[in-house]
Amino acid sequence: MGHRTCVIFLCLLNYLPGGYMVQQLASRPRVCIIGAGYSGLATARHMIDYGLNLTVFEASNYIGGTWRYTPRVGTDEYGAPLFTSAYKDLRTNSFYPSMELPDYPIPAGPVSSFLSGPCIYKYLEGYTKQFNLKKYIQFRSLVTSVEKVGDNWNVTYMKTDTKQNVSEECGFVVVANGEYIAPHVPYFAKQEDFKGKMLHSHDYRDSEDYRGLRVLVVGAGPSAFDLAAHLINVTSMFIHSHHLDANIQKVYGNYKRKPDIKHFTPTGAVFEDDSTEEFDVAILCTGYRYSFPFLNYPSSGVTSSAKYILPLYNQLININHPTMTFVGTGKYSIGLVRDRQGHYSAQLAAGLVKLPSKDEMFQQWFDHAKRLTPKEINLIGYENTANYMDTLLNGTDIPRVPLVFTTILRNHIDLWYTEFLTFRNYQINLLSDTEYEMIVKPQKKICPFDL
Repeated sequence: MGHRTCVIFLCLLNYLPGGYMVQQLASRPRVCIIGAGYSGLATARHMIDYGLNLTVFEASNYIGGTWRYTPRVGTDEYGAPLFTSAYKDLRTNSFYPSMELPDYPIPAGPVSSFLSGPCIYKYLEGYTKQFNLKKYIQFRSLVTSVEKVGDNWNVTYMKTDTKQNVSEECGFVVVANGEYIAPHVPYFAKQEDFKGKMLHSHDYRDSEDYRGLRVLVVGAGPSAFDLAAHLINVTSMFIHSHHLDANIQKVYGNYKRKPDIKHFTPTGAVFEDDSTEEFDVAILCTGYRYSFPFLNYPSSGVTSSAKYILPLYNQLININHPTMTFVGTGKYSIGLVRDRQGHYSAQLAAGLVKLPSKDEMFQQWFDHAKRLTPKEINLIGYENTANYMDTLLNGTDIPRVPLVFTTILRNHIDLWYTEFLTFRNYQINLLSDTEYEMIVKPQKKICPFDL
């Protein structure tokens, strides 16, 4: 309770009483988007549709964000940080219609509902070409500072190839730098004693690197179970440490389930049940933290930590400065939600959305946040997709996400662990905006672009 009260107090320091209402803009602002991944590209397309002048600042030399695979880890060819977490042979755990952007359908055909990572990247390349987005993207531009100056934003970035620092003025900023860029690496007792290799799943790239080794994976999120599916048949021993109390698919052979780690040893670990195991590699699938190192405090009007960014109206709009939005920041949301957030941001930037007063936005945020822990403040939730869309898009002409997506997610949200080895054999067919069928139909093709 003390931490929660402190979080809200920090927000109050930024809150100034008085009404605020977005007015129709006599001249539309220059829009600056941070990141050319899925969220940034979707948002850019909508900004163009509303005739807005925009620039997308992308730190790397490529579009696609976390969907672009590279064998490199740590830094790119220019020494800039690598933000992608993609690995070889990655397949999505989301059925592809939930990632299909408006007016650019994924080609139909005899393919799996769960596409490969390279396929999603090809899709984003095609999307970029279809809507001529590349001319708006400024590559090798690592944003280092975003500061509110008067009515505008001062955005500073480093050209990663020349190391030159440049500042530009923007009237509206969209933060779309990604949710999976900064690994959360907890400390385990005596981990410094371990003589083997330890890494976060952010730096995992290829299962062949672990062939014949004894591997420990820590965690029970989607990444942990996906790595289990990749590594079970190539490692000499696969040890899975977690505390998820659920009906997990049974695995035979070299798979061992273990409770949480009590402490590491030079050659392995002791677990909470006092059992021991020896292993060569420990892979931490321990999630990600929020990271907005470029946001100037207090001028930006938001407060952030590893667990939250606040105060955001409807998980999107900077309440203190509504000329800034955060697309893709809400936890556990499908791709189409990010697209709609980008669409809403474009209407807001174009002066087509009338927000409640600042008092009203803050009160709604406060009433929501006071019941939550810091980790829950930015939660949307897959199964809450329809309710969130109704709240965010109320009063706009932006299309809602079909209700069928929420139904599918509610009914099958646990498949990624209850059937983690086989759930991608399901074919999900949408019959209408409210109905679907799911059948077992293994498919050989995992990318329609390869047909």
